[in-house]
Amino acid sequence: KSSRRQLRFSFPVVAMVRTGSSDLQMERVALKTSSTDVSLQTEQVALKKSSTWPQGIQKPEDELAVALENGAVTTENVSLSVTAEGATLGSTPGHKDKSLLTSAEDDRSLACALVICILLSLVQAVTLSGAVAGGFLSVDWVQFGEGTAFLIAVEVIRRSATAFLRSLFLRSVVHLEAEQVYDIEGPRLNLPPDWLADLLASPSIKCRLKVCDVLFRKGGHVFTLTFTLFFNGWLVTDSGALVLSLSYGSLVLICAQAASIWFFRAESYRSLWRLLYLLFGATDRVRDGRFGQRNAMAGSISMMWGVLFAYIIALASLPSSEDEEGLWNLVTQLVMLPLTYGDALGEIVGTPFGRHKFKVRGLGEINEKSLEGCAAVFLGALVPCFIAVATSSQPVLPITWALPVALSVLTTLTETFSFRSTDNFVIPVCNAAFVAVWWRCVGGIMQDSSD
Repeated sequence: KSSRRQLRFSFPVVAMVRTGSSDLQMERVALKTSSTDVSLQTEQVALKKSSTWPQGIQKPEDELAVALENGAVTTENVSLSVTAEGATLGSTPGHKDKSLLTSAEDDRSLACALVICILLSLVQAVTLSGAVAGGFLSVDWVQFGEGTAFLIAVEVIRRSATAFLRSLFLRSVVHLEAEQVYDIEGPRLNLPPDWLADLLASPSIKCRLKVCDVLFRKGGHVFTLTFTLFFNGWLVTDSGALVLSLSYGSLVLICAQAASIWFFRAESYRSLWRLLYLLFGATDRVRDGRFGQRNAMAGSISMMWGVLFAYIIALASLPSSEDEEGLWNLVTQLVMLPLTYGDALGEIVGTPFGRHKFKVRGLGEINEKSLEGCAAVFLGALVPCFIAVATSSQPVLPITWALPVALSVLTTLTETFSFRSTDNFVIPVCNAAFVAVWWRCVGGIMQDSSD
C-alpha cells in the first residue's frame, strides 16, 4: 500500500499490494517486532512499466502477473510478505486480494447511497408536481420561474465563494499543505481509512479545523435559511411557488453532486476536483472524514423534506394563507428560525468550546455533541422566536409568548437525539406539528385568528 507516512508492521505480516498509478513507490519501511526494531532502508525504488524488479526485493520463482492498462499497474493475488530474513514480492496461490474485494464492496455501497439520495430528491419533486397537477397545490408560475432562476444564481455565487474562502483558510490559517487541501476537496472515498485520524493528530490543526467547519459549513447554513426567509417575504410571496422552486433546485444540485462523486471518483480525475468541489460549497464538513460529501448531500435532502412536510402540516391544519397572511408569516418564522440559528449556534459553541461531550448516532466519522452545544441550541432558538413574536405584523394572544419557550425546548431535544444529519428534517417537522397542535388546542395564535 503506498503512503506518504512511515509504515510499521509486526511479524509475521502479509500486506496486500494495490496500486492506482504507473509507479509503486517504496521510500522507507520500518519493521517492528516485540523485541527489536528493524529498519529496511531502501533508495526510492519503483515498479515501472518495464516490469523491472526493485532493488532489495527478491523475484519469486513463478512469474508474477502484472497487467498494464492505460499506464496503470494492477495486480491480482499478490502479497508482500515481510519476514525476519527479508522481503519477498510474490503470488499467493488461492488467496483473494482483500483490498480489491473491499474496493468492490465500497463501490456497491457508494452506488446504493447515491441512488437513494437521487430517488429521495426525485420523489419529492414528483410529489409536488403531482399535487400541482391534481389541483391540491396552487402555484404562481411567474414567481416560480423568477424564484428558481434567482435561487440558482445566488447558490452558485454562494457556494463558489465559500468553497474558495475555505480553501484559502485551510492554507493560510490551518497551515495545511497543498496535498492535504486537495485531499479535503477531492473524492475523499479514495483516501485511506486512517486519513482523518492522521489529519487530526496535531492538536493545533484539530482546533483550527473545528473553527473551519463552523465558519464555512454553518455559515452557509445560516445564509441559506436566512435568505430563504427573506426570499419568501420579498421576491416569492406565493408559498407553493417557493416550495416547488426549492424542490427542483435541490434535485438539480443533488444530481450534479452524485454524478461528480460517481463518474469522477478515480484518482486520475483529481485535478478536475479543483472545480467540482465548488458544487459542495464547503458544506462537506472536514471532520466528517471520507463520508463528508455524502453527509452534505444527506443534510440538503433532509432539509428539503423537512420544509415540505412542515408545509404540508401547515396546509392541513391552519387557515388559508390568503385569509391569514399574518399568521402564516409568524408560523413560518417560528418553524424555521430554530433550525436557522439554534442548530447553527449549537455547532458554533459546542464544537470549539464543548467540554461535556456525549456520543450520538450519525453519518460522519466523528459523531458527538456536548451539553454546552445543547444550551446554545436552546438560546439560539429562543431569542429569534421571541423577536419574531415581538415584531409580528399583527397582535398576538398573551399565551403566544409562551410558544417560543416551548419550541426552543422541543428544538433542543430533537436536535440532540435525532440521527445526525437528519436534524434538518426533524426540527422543522416537529416544530410545525407542535405549532399546529398549539393553534388547535390553545385556540389560536393571533388575536384575530379563527378558531
